[in-house]
Amino acid sequence: MLKSKMVDCQNLQKQLSTYFDNELQSWKSLLIKWHIKHCTECSKKYTDIQQTHTLLNSVEAIRTSDDFLSNVMSRANAINSYQKERLSLFNRLGSIVEGLQERMRGNIRTYNPLYISGFFVGVILMIGVTLYSPKIDKLNMFSEYKNQPINTQQERLVAFEVIMQQEPKRTLKIR
Repeated sequence: MLKSKMVDCQNLQKQLSTYFDNELQSWKSLLIKWHIKHCTECSKKYTDIQQTHTLLNSVEAIRTSDDFLSNVMSRANAINSYQKERLSLFNRLGSIVEGLQERMRGNIRTYNPLYISGFFVGVILMIGVTLYSPKIDKLNMFSEYKNQPINTQQERLVAFEVIMQQEPKRTLKIR
């Protein structure tokens, strides 16, 4: 099977359930209907969905008590309040930090406000350091040269070495 056909079938199979429920636009429904007629794999998936639907319709619904939902919600609230009481302040802060770390790892995108603000702060810092760099005199980094006469400040010893490339001792011969 071609790779492009597999990708088309995978995308279509994700929409088979919505096609079965008639929740797609009419033009998409017609395309899927045509594809199901011509593709054996997708038609098998569609028949599986139909069989599952008929099986679920034949099963009798489960009866619950009238106060089932309120009992579940009250138990969930009790568990939640118990867990909040049990956590110490240090654990709460740790869980907040972990949540922020996961949020930053998972949501670094260009529309994330934290990312945008960090980017702009970095750009502004780079521009500020480049344009408004402090003068060396104000930093007093070279104070030993400040008290000497001007002519000795200008003299610097520059040493360099010339490296000459030598011919290799052995060369490879191409046959």
